[in-house]
Amino acid sequence: MSIRKPVIRKPKVPKIKKPLISKRKGVVKKKPTLSMGRITAKTQKPSNLGKKSTTRTLGTCYREENCKGVLYRKITKTQCRREGGKSWRKIGGPCEKL
Repeated sequence: MSIRKPVIRKPKVPKIKKPLISKRKGVVKKKPTLSMGRITAKTQKPSNLGKKSTTRTLGTCYREENCKGVLYRKITKTQCRREGGKSWRKIGGPCEKL
């Protein structure tokens, strides 16, 4: 009768999946070094020179004049007019008729 040698199995190593090429481009970003040859002045693109950044003023839209009967909160004046509001009030401001 022959004796068999016990077999020790090797542990399985999980396979590493690489992200898609399109995703890899966003992940691999090099930080700029401080050498004078690589530093360039940043300039605005010509398309952005004429544009102004505007912030939307939000307020409360009302069903009736004199700011009575709330319709919507946190809405712009033009959106309130489109929704059929009769008056609008900016946060901390006076009541305005539409």
